[in-house]
Amino acid sequence: MKREENKTGDLQGQLYVFPGRILFVGLGLHTDFHAHHASSLLLSLEESQTFGLMLEEDGPEHRHSGVILGPGLRHRLMGDSTTMLVLQVVPEMYRFPMEALHVMDQRELDSLRSVISGLEGEGCEEASHRFFQMIALFEANTDSNPEAEVDPRISASLQHIHDSLPEILSVAELAIGAGLSEHRFMHLFKKQVGIPVRRYALWARMQKAAFMLKDGRTLTEAAHEAGFSDSAHMSRSFKELFGISPSAVFGERASVMAHFCNQVWNQERRS
Repeated sequence: MKREENKTGDLQGQLYVFPGRILFVGLGLHTDFHAHHASSLLLSLEESQTFGLMLEEDGPEHRHSGVILGPGLRHRLMGDSTTMLVLQVVPEMYRFPMEALHVMDQRELDSLRSVISGLEGEGCEEASHRFFQMIALFEANTDSNPEAEVDPRISASLQHIHDSLPEILSVAELAIGAGLSEHRFMHLFKKQVGIPVRRYALWARMQKAAFMLKDGRTLTEAAHEAGFSDSAHMSRSFKELFGISPSAVFGERASVMAHFCNQVWNQERRS
């Protein structure tokens, strides 16, 4: 079966990108077949609407109101005319306690729709609050163990990663700056931030590129200023993270309000 072209040219809505997780609420989402590192929660926000999901290129299209997809599950989403919530979170941060493909029941659908209602126009802080309300509906299964405050060495490393771009710092350089061994630094970073340091560094580069694109830079300019070798490298990385191309979000036909939020997992879960 021939693959169709990506149809996300008319994408519209609100996109919130946090380290290790994203939240999208909007209309017009249609992806090619892809698989990514994150788990995905897909939900139709209108009871009368469903979205299409394919798991095999030659397989059937199934219609759903809400599903959860495990990490690495190859799929294609067809939500062109469906108002949807898409939540993605990397497994290092949180694992949904269910099989690779979970079809939501009515209770889960109603609860999630209630939590997400009224998010339109809100900023990062409110989006983060809704995120934790949503995952609280499912039994927690997380590897992170947030503490009261972020270790100042890790806070400094986060800032160093952003400030150094387009230079890409190695784990060894970051560990030296923090005064820790590489092993201890990587362990502490993942424990406090929720995702591995290399994954965070990729997210920081993507954030930088996104800001450049929002300011009207070309793909090539944005890629180089964010530390990617070229625009093709950046586009591949963007699609691996989000399942769609940069032009779907930042292209002339797109109408997406993108929020790139710096709050990390640990900071938002303080007691």
